[in-house]
Amino acid sequence: MSSDSYAESLSGVLKSARNAPLPAKEEPDARDEILRAAALVAVLSMIETAEGHSRIARDLGSAWTRDHRRIRMGYSNLMRARNRRATWR
Repeated sequence: MSSDSYAESLSGVLKSARNAPLPAKEEPDARDEILRAAALVAVLSMIETAEGHSRIARDLGSAWTRDHRRIRMGYSNLMRARNRRATWR
């Protein structure tokens, strides 16, 4: 086992990677481009779906929904709650 520190050994790896030859670049064919585009669209659709669920959960709903929810919980209806004066006035 050598007495090099982790930082020194990592520095050696990075220096050798800088001097490594680049692999030959292959020309992508049409099938690779289509598969890459399909993967990109799949990832983007998953991201939009995840954000959509959080927005729906935080939505209060329509006035009808809020009114009926308030009545079921024993509060006054929504029209009365909207027209009532604030208690801090």
